[in-house]
Amino acid sequence: MTGQPMLPRQYSAEHVKAQYARVAWFYDAWSYLTEDKALSRCLALADVSDGMHLLEVAVGTGRLFEKLLGLNPTGVTEGIDLSPIMLGHARRRLRNVKSLSWQLQEGSAYKLPYEASSFDRLFNTFMLDLLPIEDYPQVLGEFKRVLKPGGRLMVTYFSQGQKWSNRIWPWLAKHLPSLLTGCRPIELVPALTQTGFEVMTEESLSQNTFPSTIVIAKKPR
Repeated sequence: MTGQPMLPRQYSAEHVKAQYARVAWFYDAWSYLTEDKALSRCLALADVSDGMHLLEVAVGTGRLFEKLLGLNPTGVTEGIDLSPIMLGHARRRLRNVKSLSWQLQEGSAYKLPYEASSFDRLFNTFMLDLLPIEDYPQVLGEFKRVLKPGGRLMVTYFSQGQKWSNRIWPWLAKHLPSLLTGCRPIELVPALTQTGFEVMTEESLSQNTFPSTIVIAKKPR
């Protein structure tokens, strides 16, 4: 895959948990300043309607998950995250939600604990830019497995950016990776195509110079 000179260290679930335990206390502020624009655009493109079965992989502190519940009050909304600390923040955020049609659980994107063809939409934001490229087929294969035929995958990730002002972030990812919890800019469309997804939309944007890309892909019927 081209355009990805920076490789993360070998994937370790325990290392990821430790990284996010360290940043969980200020992650909402980071997301508000750098990710919210991309998350809002991802949600606008998702075409969610009430009554769907939705899944968010890598819920984090629950900022997007809370919005999904608002759009899908009578449907089923599931969420999973590797980090128990981040899930704790998400559960506190959602403690006043009365609906019984949602659930959060700890687990791995490498082996999703859901039946095949279960979900109409699957959301994954700012996770794949943390994982090794060679693991994309397994993780994207799991995404494809749990989506219904015709279901859509909404992915948002750290990208190279198109403006000179974006260049600071790839530099930081390369030279000071711990500041970005090991994330680095990636290109995802080739891996999605190779996994059998049909790419529908690809958009890039930036917020306070941080570059993101949103891709909407469909599982064939």
